[in-house]
Amino acid sequence: MYYIFSFIIPLLFSGCIVTKIPQKTEYKLSSSITINDTETNRCKEKSLKIANAFSVASLLTRNMKYSIGSSKQYTYSKSKWSLSPNRAITASLLTLIRDSQIFKNVQIAKSRSRSDYIMEINIEDFMQYFNENSSSSHAKIRMNITLVEVRTRKVFASETFSSHVDIKELNANGGVQGLSQALDNILSQSNNWLIKVCK
Repeated sequence: MYYIFSFIIPLLFSGCIVTKIPQKTEYKLSSSITINDTETNRCKEKSLKIANAFSVASLLTRNMKYSIGSSKQYTYSKSKWSLSPNRAITASLLTLIRDSQIFKNVQIAKSRSRSDYIMEINIEDFMQYFNENSSSSHAKIRMNITLVEVRTRKVFASETFSSHVDIKELNANGGVQGLSQALDNILSQSNNWLIKVCK
């Protein structure tokens, strides 16, 4: 009897060991927009600090969400973001504004340096949408940006930007491409807005 158990038990444990959980594919929300140096007068000698974006809790995670119809939301089981959308959008805006050189310098939220303005970002919508029978899909981003003057604590300028991009590939990869294009559109709109505000 001892020999039978000594043979069966290792087999049971070996069966547990070889069981593997499928890996999730990681996707990066990326921007391909390039901005040249911009000539402005009003903000050229001013400093800007970009606050961490406000958003719903789901955009603080790396889960990839999608919506079907008007109210149903799901999570892709085999895909996830390499960086949460909240952090990715904040980082993209930081890079864009630094490259444009509209402001004298641009700092992250944790910087201890003083700034003339703070940029507040509110991500109101960030989603891949499908129709009821999942035969078509689009990406949508809607975001509000507000510049607050630190000295007076008053709103210097505020604007809401929105982008809708149709998606051809009806899956997670298509969603990433659509949302990345929508982000490019938002970045371009916000850059043009900042140029006008700072002239």
